[in-house]
Amino acid sequence: MGTVPKLSFFEKVSFGSGDLGCTIIWNVIAMFQVIYYTDSVGISAAAVAAIMLSVRIFDGFSDLVMGYVLDRTNSKMGKARPWILWSAPFMAIFLILCFSVPDFLGETGKIIYAFFTYFFLTVVVYTACNLSYCALTSFLTDDLQDRASMNAVRFVMTACGSLVLGYVTPVAANSLGWLGICVVYGLVALALLLLCFFVCKERIKPQPRRAEDKLTVKESISVLSRNTYFYFLVAFFMLDFANAGLTGSAGMYLARYIIGDDTFFGTLNLASVLPQAIACFCFPWIMQLFKGKWNTIIFGYILYVVGYGMCTILVGTDMTYGSFDFYVMLLGLALKGIGWGIHLVALFAMIADVAEYGEWKAGRRLEGATYSVSSFGFKLGLGFGGAVVGWVLSYVNYDASLEVQPQETLEAILNINFLIPLILSIGGLVLSLCGNLDKIYPQVMKDLTVRRAEEAAKLQAESAQN
Repeated sequence: MGTVPKLSFFEKVSFGSGDLGCTIIWNVIAMFQVIYYTDSVGISAAAVAAIMLSVRIFDGFSDLVMGYVLDRTNSKMGKARPWILWSAPFMAIFLILCFSVPDFLGETGKIIYAFFTYFFLTVVVYTACNLSYCALTSFLTDDLQDRASMNAVRFVMTACGSLVLGYVTPVAANSLGWLGICVVYGLVALALLLLCFFVCKERIKPQPRRAEDKLTVKESISVLSRNTYFYFLVAFFMLDFANAGLTGSAGMYLARYIIGDDTFFGTLNLASVLPQAIACFCFPWIMQLFKGKWNTIIFGYILYVVGYGMCTILVGTDMTYGSFDFYVMLLGLALKGIGWGIHLVALFAMIADVAEYGEWKAGRRLEGATYSVSSFGFKLGLGFGGAVVGWVLSYVNYDASLEVQPQETLEAILNINFLIPLILSIGGLVLSLCGNLDKIYPQVMKDLTVRRAEEAAKLQAESAQN
């Protein structure tokens, strides 16, 4: 087999369009679903927390099953691309359904409707689409620089998309309504996912396996359990996206009740996402500066701790637009945003490395099962973050009908946005200091190159005998 050609910039952009489509779907859910349920639909904060958490119970199972299905998928379109094509229309449909809770239903009926639409979007449809999209990385190229640069382009695009969503959605929801804006977002997301499907091609073919080498679900889980760095990635994804779920879901409450202006949510988003986009764009150079992905993850957690720490210590409930703690908050969010941009690219680019480590460790390469870490950790973290928002607001007896919230509620909103994310970030920093895949990766690839050549020769010899 010849050398895989370098990816064109257009293909990298088309690859990024797939994640932008997923980002549109999920960011609307992460940023606005909780406040839509509590303030527009009238579902209690405690019930929202129960919905968010109960749905997460099924995520681990669905991600592992989808990973197993993806590993066994073989079609003319490839392994990952068919699932992107098939799931994209349902992503749009269920986004619309999630923001279309009927007014005529009683509170129990609204809770049941919210549970099932949220369940099918996140557990079934999003799992199939996003897990396949993430696995596509390892099928497009095996060049480490290409993997890093395509993920950098990808996350610059998603950061820009997040900026637009943050500014546009609060205003558009008032004029078009939640149903109208979600129809628009659903159609745009569908078009972006289809662009990814039609332009991106799977060039890396999995090593052929003999029938006796194929694994059952139980065997796949056993092989995956021997991959130490899979556990690290699960933890990193859960911690990072729990923070994203907290700040994303609680940001509208901060804008509405602390600043007193819904549209300020866009500025809050800008303070974090613009530095994130710059960090994503600069990631290849940042990775070289810190000599690997793992060290950049450590540095990212340090920025998390400093940024959230500043906000926790110096920002108060009496913050006003233009005050000292207002600018401290924006600076803290910017530092966190740089760390978040570094983490986004590093973690997603590292999944392919972890798949190769698993192949080196256990003798089996499980792209689909390994890439389930992204979907599983992503959804579990965001769901947990959204549930925490509901729990905390329920604990302080949050009442959406009050235009001015009591001091206890205002303090809870600040804690959701800053203190709890700070605690999670400290945990991530400690964990990141307990291992380093970059140190052993060169030896992993050296051994795998020899092993794959021997396996290919063995398979060729067996084929010639038959």
